[in-house]
Amino acid sequence: MTSLGAFFGRLHLVFLHLPIGFLFLAGVLAVLTFRQKTGHYRPALDLAVLAGAIAAVLSAGCGWLLSNEGGYDEVLLQRHQWLGFTAAALAGATWFLRHSRWYFGALALAIAAITMAGHFGGSLTHGEGYLTETLLHKTEQAGPGEGDIKPGATAYEAFIQPIFEKKCVSCHNPKKKKGELLLDSKEGLLAGGKHGIVVKPGKPDSSELYRRINLPGNDEDRMPPRGKLPLSAEEIAMVRQWIELGADFTIPATAMQASAMATEQTVSFPPVPVKAADPDAIDLLRQNRISVMSMGRDIPWLSVSVAGKKDLDATKLDLLKKVKNQVVHLDCSHSNVDDRLMPLLAELPNLTRLNLSGTAVSDEGLKHLKGLQFLDYLNITNTAVGDASLEILASLPALRSLYTWNSRISPQGLQQLQSRQPALHVDSGAPSDSSAAPLQLRPPKILYARNIFEDTVRVTLDFPFKTVGLFYTLDQASPTTQSYRYKGEPLVISESATLRVIAAKEGWENSPPVQASFVRRKWTPQSATLATPPSPKYPGDGAASLTDGKIGEVYTEKTFIGYEGEHLTAILDFGNPIDFHRLSVHYAENNGSWVFAPHGLRVWTSGDGKNWSPSIHAQYPVPAGMQETRAAILSEAAPKPVRTRYLKVTVESLLKNPKWHPGAGQKCWVFVDEVLVE
Repeated sequence: MTSLGAFFGRLHLVFLHLPIGFLFLAGVLAVLTFRQKTGHYRPALDLAVLAGAIAAVLSAGCGWLLSNEGGYDEVLLQRHQWLGFTAAALAGATWFLRHSRWYFGALALAIAAITMAGHFGGSLTHGEGYLTETLLHKTEQAGPGEGDIKPGATAYEAFIQPIFEKKCVSCHNPKKKKGELLLDSKEGLLAGGKHGIVVKPGKPDSSELYRRINLPGNDEDRMPPRGKLPLSAEEIAMVRQWIELGADFTIPATAMQASAMATEQTVSFPPVPVKAADPDAIDLLRQNRISVMSMGRDIPWLSVSVAGKKDLDATKLDLLKKVKNQVVHLDCSHSNVDDRLMPLLAELPNLTRLNLSGTAVSDEGLKHLKGLQFLDYLNITNTAVGDASLEILASLPALRSLYTWNSRISPQGLQQLQSRQPALHVDSGAPSDSSAAPLQLRPPKILYARNIFEDTVRVTLDFPFKTVGLFYTLDQASPTTQSYRYKGEPLVISESATLRVIAAKEGWENSPPVQASFVRRKWTPQSATLATPPSPKYPGDGAASLTDGKIGEVYTEKTFIGYEGEHLTAILDFGNPIDFHRLSVHYAENNGSWVFAPHGLRVWTSGDGKNWSPSIHAQYPVPAGMQETRAAILSEAAPKPVRTRYLKVTVESLLKNPKWHPGAGQKCWVFVDEVLVE
């Protein structure tokens, strides 16, 4: 489908509520007219019917275009589509019958048709029976143990199956087998999906299903995905308990009832009153490239990540003191956190989750965790922590999950720890345990001489072991093992592109992706000017930043200039006329720090710098949820080549954070560090 057809198709989401509102309003006016035997409401009634008929036709037409995008259950789609067409036809017929005795009858049929079309529309997007499930399954609103459990029912039938049916089966059923995974039957759950087995009996933290339902809402792997109702803390607790009990389909419901009702055991937030953090303190952390995420709307708790950062020092970590009471999750994995910095982490009194994987922390540093009374998750994989820390680990009163792969804690030490803490789940990644979570590969390297070029650039991918496969994309998509595989020969890049690469090997977890942007430039402006200066917080080198041939990968690098709550507009002067046919913009994105990709790109051409002719006008959709942090390229071709000396370029910002964002309605940022002209 063409981009224009896709645009009008998605307008269905704008129009679909209008015919429902207009026709139901007409129904109310018709009842008033009939009961009061008066013609006072007749003009408003006729107008409402006309508006409903027009809106129904527009909605049906746009819906038909949207259906061509595919990805919908065919049976539900056909029901919804034909009922929509029928409702539009009946609404139009009602208008033409407004002077006949059939007027009210036709209106009643139109309302009935639009109601049924809405029912199947809801089922299409939210799962079959979406509008009726609360009537047909009244016990779903009850907590575990409050509904009627059949005598002899198993834990799976009483607790787990209803959760899957309510939250998961709409995407994992024979008609819509997302990820090749079926959750409508025991057989489908045990078979797993395209990524393998999703439930490992007795090991919830190593089970892919449990991992995904427990991810934060902004994670693209979280299930159910953004836009659908997530599992509640109570439901997640029940899934965990069932897996801990061996994921057994035969155990009785009574084996889970007590733990299922004890929801306070699974609440991940400390039982202490805390006020929301100072927004200025959060902003200061983000300015220092420390990721800060709210744990939910109207929730004061924060999740902080310094994962992968190698420039941490006492000054930067000291900034955490300003939000020390609100931080509950801290990810320090693969950073330069070591024993010297650990005392600063110990000043976070309400910490519940701490990831130290791949750091230089040893037994000496772990001593500082002794006072963390709420810490229930600790990851010390690939560290020098050994048996000398067993006393510290045993003294943590809330610790429930401990990950020790490739640490120096001995098997005997772990046995001793678990004998003292029977409720503690320890995952040591022992080679003899085939169900243990695989270790993650290190990232590959991208080798190149330059990333701004005029003709082509040669890029080599490197990894220490030749048996590991390297997979890449050039279209800004996240690479998977289904992407292009690197064959050892240098990649020759001739167009602007963002290269993304992962390392993958069977039996190992894929590496984190690495990326590099390559931008082609044919024409270099003699000068550049900005319509308004960038924010004093991120001035870069002013207009020169857009044409100096330097690009970065993080918005805080000095190559970028940033605009808060306004668009970026620049005028480029090439000195002499050039043949212009394409413009590319290199930008940064970090939604957690209120930095969004451009919302639009507009370009005008001029021969004298005074009279401008429009050339490029592109709009990009508002993101529906948190996007990954990245630097990337927007590239748009001119409708036709133009001979011009001047270009006026506007990089349009979203201006404000979208409604789903924790800072909804506040000014957001747009960051650009290079404008390339071909």
